Amino acid sequence: MALICPFVRFSLRVPIAVDNRFGPRFCYVPSLYFIESGSAKVVYDDGSYVQLKTGALYFLQPGIRHKWVINEGDPFAFRCVFFEWSYRPKPQARVSIDLLCLRPEDYDDGLLDEPLEMGIPEQLMVDSFPFWKGLFESVTTDVKVLDEEDYPGLLAVNGHFLVLLHHVFQLARRQSEPKDPRIAKLLALMEQKSGGEYGDVEHWAEKLGLSRSYFHTLFRAQTGLTPARYWNQCRIKKAQNDLLETNDSVTKIAERFGFSSLYVFTRLFHQMVGVTPTDYRQQSRLNL
Repeated sequence: MALICPFVRFSLRVPIAVDNRFGPRFCYVPSLYFIESGSAKVVYDDGSYVQLKTGALYFLQPGIRHKWVINEGDPFAFRCVFFEWSYRPKPQARVSIDLLCLRPEDYDDGLLDEPLEMGIPEQLMVDSFPFWKGLFESVTTDVKVLDEEDYPGLLAVNGHFLVLLHHVFQLARRQSEPKDPRIAKLLALMEQKSGGEYGDVEHWAEKLGLSRSYFHTLFRAQTGLTPARYWNQCRIKKAQNDLLETNDSVTKIAERFGFSSLYVFTRLFHQMVGVTPTDYRQQSRLNL
């Protein structure tokens, strides 16, 4: 195997309307996607598909023919990075579309990278939407195809991309390893209740028979989040559902899930979802 030294070709944000045709196509290089909003499925030539929703990471090997089918009613957008595991000169690739093949008659074998199994699953779910969105934003290249002569731009973008890849591998490891049964039981309980403020750390640790410090260490190793952060994530997910499925006021929903004030709820919701609760409800209903 050649020396692994990841190299970004280009990265961009792509919004797709329901009536847009997006594919079939394939990419000459590997690509990594972050679903920023909406939901869709990627359909392969054999009829199999993968369903993607907001907060999903999707990894696509080079040379796999596919098309995107957008779910009706959902404003859909993703951020993607097209890269190589190690740099290989592609002088014929001057703009982003050159790294995609849209028609069989345009196929260029000299551009196709060899698929490598590097341990990245086809799909992962992120554990913090704003954090991952920021990682992908930092790799944006304004649709410019980078080459080895653009050293300043190459250095900045690829430095950010190495950090992004590091977090992808860490996330894949966390989601593939079996959960400690004590933490798994607690996660199920937190998902089920999701009401009230986060309990005293000593209480959670005591219920599991662990010291406070080890409880924090174990919980973070298993989930990538602190217990309080995971608890807030559970509450925000439940609040999102109520904003869509009920006509209850934002204040009532904040009280239902134990937030001390509307201000605290709105601030945390914005941090995790990217918009305020009111805007989230309005945007979702406008697209029904």
